[in-house]
Amino acid sequence: MQNTAKLTIDLNRPLLKDGPNFLSHTVIVADDLAHLKPTITAMLFCMVYIVVGSFLLILATYLLIVTTMYDLVIFVGGFGIAIATFGLSLIQPFLKRASFNKTSGLFDNHRDRDVKLHHITSLQINNKIIQSKHAPNYHCYELNLLTEHGRRINILNHNNQQQLLQDAELLGDFLQVEVNDCRREIIL
Repeated sequence: MQNTAKLTIDLNRPLLKDGPNFLSHTVIVADDLAHLKPTITAMLFCMVYIVVGSFLLILATYLLIVTTMYDLVIFVGGFGIAIATFGLSLIQPFLKRASFNKTSGLFDNHRDRDVKLHHITSLQINNKIIQSKHAPNYHCYELNLLTEHGRRINILNHNNQQQLLQDAELLGDFLQVEVNDCRREIIL
């Protein structure tokens, strides 16, 4: 005897609290593989921190050789390490690509457990407002996949509505699943 229970998913609740406010990834489909590719803008944003941090480390090394101001060397070097480390932590998610592979039959995002493609029932688009105490609020959209076992996994999250709609349609066609548009009017 099989024990089955009906699972419900709250489709109106956004999965992620915060999201980037620029286009971070685009969907690329080639033959039996669809994957998220980081955009040049996202990579450059992260690289700025890495380059500035590295420059400060080089400056600290130069100051150590040329001067005897050790307190300045420690400050500049420590600040450089902090900024470069921040940049490296920002770039990590972009280097791990989420992919839908029809050959292996799996979705892999390097965070969650792999999902078999035939378990994906639909894709979902949500909108939300990112609120900040010290900055203006802005709209953000997320693309999620829904499985027959009641899981909802975030695929993509950014504020470029047109690009997200195109990516959702492209993935929906690739996976041959329905795209559910759960966006609602939000007033800022």
